[in-house]
Amino acid sequence: MSIRVLPLEPDQWRYLGILRVLTSGETPEFEVIGEPEYKRYLTLRKAPADLDPDVVMVARSLVGDFKLPLLGRIRELFPRAHVLVHGYASNITRVADFLAAGATGYFQLSRSSDELAEAVKHVAKGLVWAPSEAVTLMVERMRRPEGAPAATGSEGFITPHELTLLKLLNDGLANKEIASTLGVAEVTIKAQLTKLYKRFNIRTRLQLLAYAMKHELILGERPRTPTVS
Repeated sequence: MSIRVLPLEPDQWRYLGILRVLTSGETPEFEVIGEPEYKRYLTLRKAPADLDPDVVMVARSLVGDFKLPLLGRIRELFPRAHVLVHGYASNITRVADFLAAGATGYFQLSRSSDELAEAVKHVAKGLVWAPSEAVTLMVERMRRPEGAPAATGSEGFITPHELTLLKLLNDGLANKEIASTLGVAEVTIKAQLTKLYKRFNIRTRLQLLAYAMKHELILGERPRTPTVS
């Protein structure tokens, strides 16, 4: 099954370049969906029923124009999709901002076309594609200040099974690998992650791991989710 990608790119030539990279070859692994006119999707109140992307590629320039809440809005429109921001700049602080706002990754367009395809496949699995320094910075920002209480009450309760799930996430396993390890269906893992996202009011697995570390549900310097240098 091909990966459905919705590119939101204001530059016409850059859009065509992304389209060429993702649809070249006799048996392309990707299906580029939607229309080149990105503004249409930024004004939607509800996503069309026939538009169900696995990955939404968002131009860094759009985040600059509409600010970081744009990423959260895209996640609301397409809750099943993962967001990959793309651009030429590589400021670590800004990439950490994207991750904290709901992006699953950041791709620097100066890299090769093969790496773009790999990044999209990586992000489609829910894995982080970003410089490790940006991931570290994002997690450090979310750490609990010294002396502050850890999460308590029903909203902070976590079962032994969920704790095991968090540890496997921190080891960098994809949903399919976690399901195999725990002996359950992949759809079960997705449902359990969605439940945790709602409980802790977060949107991505990276935010979930940062939350878990912040409240000492798991220990470690930073999530070991695969990243790029």
